[in-house]
Amino acid sequence: MKIHENRDLGDVVRKYDYTAKLGRDRWAWEFLRRSVEFRNIARAYSSEDHVSRRPGPFPGVTLLKLRRPQPEAEAWGLAFFPNPDQDALQANVFWSAASYPRDVYVHVVHVAPHVVDEFLMLALQRCQITHLTGFDGNEQFILRGAGCAQQVRAGGVSLLAAEPHKMLLTIEGDECLDAKLDTLKKAHSVYGDHVTGPPRWTRQGRELRDALVSLDCKEAGLSYWEMAEVIHGRGHVDTIRSRGSRALKDAMRRNLQRGETLRDGGFRDLLLSVTRRSLLAA
Repeated sequence: MKIHENRDLGDVVRKYDYTAKLGRDRWAWEFLRRSVEFRNIARAYSSEDHVSRRPGPFPGVTLLKLRRPQPEAEAWGLAFFPNPDQDALQANVFWSAASYPRDVYVHVVHVAPHVVDEFLMLALQRCQITHLTGFDGNEQFILRGAGCAQQVRAGGVSLLAAEPHKMLLTIEGDECLDAKLDTLKKAHSVYGDHVTGPPRWTRQGRELRDALVSLDCKEAGLSYWEMAEVIHGRGHVDTIRSRGSRALKDAMRRNLQRGETLRDGGFRDLLLSVTRRSLLAA
């Protein structure tokens, strides 16, 4: 996201409200796509020569198929290069199993014709679905709904099979039960209602947002004090400055350092089950 000149810089931060419900994998994309090196490489792969696209069998379903491997994308932890100009809710970001071990997995099994797949029915009612068939034939999909996006890996019977089938939901990874339950809860958030009004930030979510904002502010040529005005508002900044305190300016410097670390490789830690606290500490 680009930050343009605005007389009231405090209005800018509201443009980041869409990040309030992002999972770690979507946050990783937001930082990665701000890498100049990554953007330059990804744009060379953004043509349909590499990925085919067609409507799915139901409204709201899109089918993608990788026509050939993209080793350079795999080096960044991706199945293929998404459009780096699209944000975490828009872009078709499919992380590899090696880079993103903590994800939702469905095992697809054959069932009798009368058996209803509640998972699929709910997804079709509440979500937009983007299904990817990799060059190796492996399948996964992204569910988008209620301001969330969730990557789901699939195995067993093909989701495109004509025979009746059903998805059984599990959580992959070596985490404890509480961590898996938390992941499952976040996965189900895509089925919720889209809530208007001010976003509800977790502490980690706000830290990540501020780091992201600081990166964009630097790219736009803003000073540390202007970064603070974007995040906290002019009134708060004026009050702090009138006291002669540099604490807020120092906090913006740490925000920027955090953002640069996440952009320049630290995004991979967001994909793991445990994020190094040093990446988030103020």
